[in-house]
Amino acid sequence: MDEGLPLIRPANYPDAPGKGHIYKDGVTVVNLMGRVFMAPLDCPFRAADALLEKLKEEGGSKVIIVDFHAEATSEKQAMGWYLDGRVSGVFGTHTHVGTVDAKILPKGTAYLTDVGMTGPQDSVIGSSVETVLERFLTALPNRLSVADGPCILNSVLVDVDEETGKASLIERIDRTVN
Repeated sequence: MDEGLPLIRPANYPDAPGKGHIYKDGVTVVNLMGRVFMAPLDCPFRAADALLEKLKEEGGSKVIIVDFHAEATSEKQAMGWYLDGRVSGVFGTHTHVGTVDAKILPKGTAYLTDVGMTGPQDSVIGSSVETVLERFLTALPNRLSVADGPCILNSVLVDVDEETGKASLIERIDRTVN
């Protein structure tokens, strides 16, 4: 898991296989995991500081994308503002529900609270509505099943200056496939 194009895992997840960042074709992708309503990991803000310092020393890419896997929108927004001007983009993941707050922050970082998901459109975050409702209505554990039907791809397009690492455009792109 550490060779070739390694498994990417949260940079603030201690002693786990894989790497907290990968570099490919001029772009560095960093993964961090939030702590609000999630497992207690190392501080993602301090982990970001340490990793960005390491990347600067290594003379890597100016284009740095951060996937911030977190539950709380407030923690995602705080990370966006914290890293503004130091990375090209901060994109939240985890909740599977795309947000409409795509923007360029004042110092040049593209930001989106949650990219969304790729999966069944008529679902509850990918699972069949019936099995999820059964779990909520009965409070009994049951096996969730993947929903059928058309799928949606939630994504974002970002234009970044390779010399400065600053973003100049961010645009949501959502597609449905039958």
